[in-house]
Amino acid sequence: MWLSLGLFAGGALLGAPIAFALVLAGFGYMLVAGDYPSSVSAYLFATLNSSTLLSIPFFILAAEILNQSGATRSLVKMIDAWIGHNSGGLPVVAVVAVAFFSAICGSSAATAAAIGSIMIPEMIERGYGRRFSIGLIAAAGGIGILIPPSIPLIVYGMVAETSIAALFSAATLPGIALAAILCAIAYVVGRRTETARSPRRSWAERVTATRRSLGILFLPVIILGGIYSGIFTPTESAAIACIYALLLAVTVHRVSLTALPRMLTTAAATASMVMLILAAANLFSYGLTAERVPHAVFEWLMALELDRWQLLLGLMLFFVLAGMFLEVISIILITMPILLPVLAASGIDPIYFAVLLVVNMELAVITPPIGLNLFVISAVSGVPVTEVIRGAVPFVAVIVVFLLALMYLPGVERLVLSW
Repeated sequence: MWLSLGLFAGGALLGAPIAFALVLAGFGYMLVAGDYPSSVSAYLFATLNSSTLLSIPFFILAAEILNQSGATRSLVKMIDAWIGHNSGGLPVVAVVAVAFFSAICGSSAATAAAIGSIMIPEMIERGYGRRFSIGLIAAAGGIGILIPPSIPLIVYGMVAETSIAALFSAATLPGIALAAILCAIAYVVGRRTETARSPRRSWAERVTATRRSLGILFLPVIILGGIYSGIFTPTESAAIACIYALLLAVTVHRVSLTALPRMLTTAAATASMVMLILAAANLFSYGLTAERVPHAVFEWLMALELDRWQLLLGLMLFFVLAGMFLEVISIILITMPILLPVLAASGIDPIYFAVLLVVNMELAVITPPIGLNLFVISAVSGVPVTEVIRGAVPFVAVIVVFLLALMYLPGVERLVLSW
């Protein structure tokens, strides 16, 4: 097993794609131990043969259609028409747009790319500091994995065999709260900056902008309302979101169907990366399970006799370190099968823990060296990654304080679970 772990760590540190590092580690264990599933290909396929996981490519495709059709830009223009003229209004527009898009997308990288490509040039042109602009969007993009429909929460639900709808419901209030905190910070910092304001729009212009964005505004209501009311499952909601987004693109934004192959290709590339990580992580976990690693970790943690708050703090620190080197989905797939028995023995609700984990993973996407949003923002803004990191540092502190509040403020756990 040590050879397998060494192969994985070596592959990751050398910059190999995480999926390939996991496959290398999995096959390394099988070759050395001589322990194989009856059919490796069937074992990998069985991992992905899940109706729950089918929602992931659908949500990715829906977001891609909206982004390439111009619906995302219409959403930003509508929010700007209502609040962009205020002092410090444009950064707030950016955060609100991120929150809306998060309720459709489920991916922090896609959210950061979609909103960042529109808002970062606009904010810099209006006079907001470049470092503040890129840091705000990089951090706010993390909301994309907290506000439902969240791809990491879908994966967590599959691993923990927990209701996806319950996970989405529990994550909604923290997602809104974090968005509100970032809006407040954006407003305060924005007001202190001498900038060119957006012109105050007339009521007719606001109504026109709102009418053009009504379609995308209704989409989160359809997705989340349908799931919470029990009308359809998360997978069905994802499929409906795709159909709705395509109709919106064709009828409102006049996108030709000839653009559909490009949208499908881009979405397929993103979804394939996620699915490959899922399959590879399951292959890696085969060796962990065969060597009884989860059992050994369980016994070790129980022997420490930590109370639940000490255990939570220790696990959150571990996830901060893991997030510096691993992608979010990989962390969930590798660690949760090991930790679920520990959580059960310590009386920690797995749904509450999922919310803490995903908030923690918002740190992962903006901390070097692997932080995905850092590279996404660098790509869409043309700013060096080192400067994106400097811009994101203050927001790391904000998310850490928010995470500690979720962990230790009295009544927060009850509020999250009862939402």
